[in-house]
Amino acid sequence: MKKYEIMYIINPTILEEGREALIEKVAAILTKNGATVLKNEKWGERKLAYPIDKKKTGFYVLTTFEIDGTNLISVEGTLNITEGLMRYIIVK
Repeated sequence: MKKYEIMYIINPTILEEGREALIEKVAAILTKNGATVLKNEKWGERKLAYPIDKKKTGFYVLTTFEIDGTNLISVEGTLNITEGLMRYIIVK
């Protein structure tokens, strides 16, 4: 199993309770696909480099996890349809 990081941006209009639920949902998606979540870092609300859906800020979260690389396709497929996520990137 290799170590990966996912950085994702949560829509700033989602309230604190909704953010926590969305962070838990992303962790659940990862564990459902065989990942071991090592660390969750909430970076907070930050200014975006460019507007996304007419929004200038977003709530950033960085998660470190271990997973077999073949399972990343199903993780990305689920993340693409997850409401509340503006953008994400997974790096090795």
